[in-house]
Amino acid sequence: MGEVPNVMTAATIESLRRHAPFDRMDAESLAFLVSRLKLAYFAKGEKITAPEYGTARTLYIIQRGRVRGESASEALPVGETVEYYVGESFPLAAVYGKRPTNYVFTAVEDTFCYETGADVIAELASRSPSFREFCDGRASAMQQQSYALLQAYYAQQSAGRQPMNVSLRELVRRAPVSCAPGDSLRSALQSMQQAKVGSIVVVDAGGAPVGIFTERDLLNRTVAGGLDPAQAIETCMTPEPRCLPATASAAEAAVLMAGKGIRHVLVVEERRLLGVISERDLFALQRTSMRNILDAIEIAENGQSLSKTAADIRKLAGNMIAQGVGAEQLTHLIATLNDKLGCRILELEARRHELGGMSFCWIALGSEGRLEQTLSTDQDNGILFSNALPAAQTRDRLLPFARAVNEALDACGFPLCKGNIMASNPEWCLSVEEWQQKFDNWIRNPQPQALLNSTVFYDFRALWGDEELAHQLRAWLIAQVKDNQRFLRAMAQNALESRPPLGFFSGFVTSNGDGAPHTLDLKLHGTRPFVDAARIYALASGLEQTNTAARLRLSVERSGARHEEIEAMVEAFQFILLFRLRHQHLESGPGAAPNRINPDALNELDRRILKEAFRQARKLQERLSLDYQL
Repeated sequence: MGEVPNVMTAATIESLRRHAPFDRMDAESLAFLVSRLKLAYFAKGEKITAPEYGTARTLYIIQRGRVRGESASEALPVGETVEYYVGESFPLAAVYGKRPTNYVFTAVEDTFCYETGADVIAELASRSPSFREFCDGRASAMQQQSYALLQAYYAQQSAGRQPMNVSLRELVRRAPVSCAPGDSLRSALQSMQQAKVGSIVVVDAGGAPVGIFTERDLLNRTVAGGLDPAQAIETCMTPEPRCLPATASAAEAAVLMAGKGIRHVLVVEERRLLGVISERDLFALQRTSMRNILDAIEIAENGQSLSKTAADIRKLAGNMIAQGVGAEQLTHLIATLNDKLGCRILELEARRHELGGMSFCWIALGSEGRLEQTLSTDQDNGILFSNALPAAQTRDRLLPFARAVNEALDACGFPLCKGNIMASNPEWCLSVEEWQQKFDNWIRNPQPQALLNSTVFYDFRALWGDEELAHQLRAWLIAQVKDNQRFLRAMAQNALESRPPLGFFSGFVTSNGDGAPHTLDLKLHGTRPFVDAARIYALASGLEQTNTAARLRLSVERSGARHEEIEAMVEAFQFILLFRLRHQHLESGPGAAPNRINPDALNELDRRILKEAFRQARKLQERLSLDYQL
């Protein structure tokens, strides 16, 4: 054992720079670390560190060889292992957190490790923000690298397409055309004509936008009558226009446009108007534009045309995957467009069925309820109706309508649910009182089937109809569950049955399924641990949100966790979700396993980041286990 010689400093720095987090650290911080490293040798089979050694005070960085960590904590599955390779550090979380490690670390082969003390790590974290971020969440520190690789990889397939992850500041091509609230409509129209634009923004004295007037507004108001060219623009503008900061991405603007059905988004910086982004700006270089999709949905009169539009939605999503759009924005956009399509189907079928005199709400469940739909998803939906009429009578009238909607969705590429969790099933077409009885029974008797139902039905979201019914049911449900420790503990125990697939083989535990041997199930063992834990914390916190990222950010933060730690979990969840989307985009077709990947087919960086993402899932489960004493 000995210190790294000064003559070797440059070579050691160069070696460390090949691995995270050292590849993101500044030269001064790296030099500080390397000057305080010692090189140690461990023979094959030798124990390096373990929980019984007490508070971890030494960080090891593998210089050559391989190390295995085997779980030795009651909070972790017995015998669970993780393997570490050249450039990886252990036990970083324990050293940084000043606690004993949860693993017994053993040299798998003759191994050399750099060593340094906990005091050096603490000082390094204060010197280097990138190292501190890595300590707070190892997955998030490397994910940006993978995003860059994903975009570079797909760039070969998407040459000439406009990237959707660019900032809105980069898309602003010209100074905005604007006017004051008191200016006349005539002068505003003259400004639009001179600038050859289709909209003008109304700004206050400080330059903040207060309204927008477009060619569509002019047409609508002219048809309606009463439009005086001399009147002030503030009397005919659309107030409170939709704005995004200049740092927002094009994808965020696309989601906002799709969700609100608008064609323009204002770009602001420190509340002042910077520019205007139109849908044309976002999708000028794409063959399949969001506006074409929204227009096609709006004018569709039959299932055949909507089926073609559904295919266009999947094509647009594929394009955006190719452009490096993040999972959170992408799944939100997919869900938003699918919502629009589903609502149009509901409108068309409502015309064909006698539904007068009934108040009801079509609710989205599962991934659609969470706004986390991928490219391969079946239907999960139900109906919630008021108690104004006898339940049996109302149900008999609604079921034919529901059946027609489910069949139309199936024709559009959303397969019928194999578990029959659909509105056409009488069991899921219920009055408010009947839904309450269902939930109450699951809460009082948390048997396996009840817990399974909770993973689908507690994520309900109003899609179409009387949304107030869904809000009432959500408020009632929160009141029943929020302080019910027995039920929440049962949910937590059920959630811990789906463990992240970390183990011996290349750091992963693989299995066979869906005709895909030696693969990882990214849904069951990847995203589900995050989804289940977030649901439990949200219910315990009384939150109405159904989206997993929103639930984690709002509920886990209330537990006292650091912001960096929460964001690391959210980014890990989104990264696994991105893997699922990418795989579904590339491996679509008959016989494909939409949620299973072979880890051997991944590049080294993706394998490492996926492993780190799974570690974040396990970290979240450890927190859940401790909170509910499991």
